[in-house]
Amino acid sequence: MKKYSILLSTAFAIMLLFNACKKDMTEINATNPNQFSGSEGRLMITGAELANVLVNGGEAARMAGIFSGYFTGADRQYLSLHQYSYTAGDFDNVWGTLYAEGVAQCRLIKDRAKASNDMVLHSVAAITEANLLLTASGLWGDIPQSEACNNGIAEPKYDNMDDVHAYCIGLLDSAARYVAGSNAHSGAYEGGQDWGQVAATLKARALLRKGDYSGAAAAAANGVSAGKDLKSNHSADVPGAWNLYYDFCYWNRGGYMTCENSYLSTLLDSASTTKRHNAKTNEDARFAFYYSSGTADNYSTRDPNYLDGIFASANGFTVVGYAENQLILAECASRLGNNDKALEHLNNVRTTNAGTFANGLYDAYDLADFGPGKMVQGTNTTEALRMEILVEKYASLFGQLETYSDLRRTKNAIGVPLNTGTQMPQRFLFPQSEINSNSKVPKNQLDKFLPLTYFQ
Repeated sequence: MKKYSILLSTAFAIMLLFNACKKDMTEINATNPNQFSGSEGRLMITGAELANVLVNGGEAARMAGIFSGYFTGADRQYLSLHQYSYTAGDFDNVWGTLYAEGVAQCRLIKDRAKASNDMVLHSVAAITEANLLLTASGLWGDIPQSEACNNGIAEPKYDNMDDVHAYCIGLLDSAARYVAGSNAHSGAYEGGQDWGQVAATLKARALLRKGDYSGAAAAAANGVSAGKDLKSNHSADVPGAWNLYYDFCYWNRGGYMTCENSYLSTLLDSASTTKRHNAKTNEDARFAFYYSSGTADNYSTRDPNYLDGIFASANGFTVVGYAENQLILAECASRLGNNDKALEHLNNVRTTNAGTFANGLYDAYDLADFGPGKMVQGTNTTEALRMEILVEKYASLFGQLETYSDLRRTKNAIGVPLNTGTQMPQRFLFPQSEINSNSKVPKNQLDKFLPLTYFQ
């Protein structure tokens, strides 16, 4: 009996296993293993944010930084970039990251968030999309937007720069009301930001490019406040999670790009004849934070400070910040004839600098400090003050992409020297992959020295 019971039990177990397997096999056969199912939007948002970080703090920022006098191309293709020698193929990767990994994902996330009535997630995706498209339009001008990332359209049309900016401003206005005071869905960021404020500063950035100073000032009035910068998160301090400048300049491509003889370094260097030091300003501490000089880990006499300064491996990178917002307010006030208000916002940044660069000197300026023969010289008070605002913005946004837009927008008012030739490159080239696959690429916009619509 005992033996029979064991055999019966075994047969019963096998039957149960067979039935279970049969059921599982039926379910498996009903599913196409080659067809991917969709992810939830909340699981996708970090990937879209990472694309935004890669675009704003990676290869595009390094290229624009060489054109803007932040960096010196020193080896291999970066030496060519320094001489303004580049081709359409150099921009394939940036374009792919921006559209395939960024804009396309943001639009999928928005669709899924809307279906589940998650307007916070929808708004974060919309702000990220606007950030990406504004960045792209600032580099290329006319870009695909209305037909971009649509599986039914193989060759999307190119929307003009004004329409792209209008679309992005609409995204930002719609999103801001749902995320005021929120830092939700901060997967790729440190999490200290207020999404509503980020949206306002991005709108101000777009309107400043257009020359709408009243509109930009109104937007920036609600923009990023002190301590609320949108900064990428590199706190893990492990390969793959490092600050992108550290990863490039020290870990992967050491010596390709330095800061030797870069224009910004000469402005901050107290030993330089072009230094901006004066009785109320000492930049020695910011210089030390920005640059590494003469150490065993240096690739040149002056490298970006990837050791213990701005681009250290675990340091966050500012994508949208308080300094930019205050200096937008300062420039707009100056252009609208309110020097008192312009000075107030400039001094706000100087106060922040004093707290950040502890051994520096950033005493508050008075209007009497500006003008012919004054501490900050210029043809008149307004011109001298405005130039100081533009130079401070140039210094504060070290390594960021928007400086390249500022230089072209202001016709290089601060006088960044050219690396070669008679003019600064005015645009990134449309990527070769796009030229090969999309007949709608504007053939009249393939000249690197052709100004973008807003910067003509």
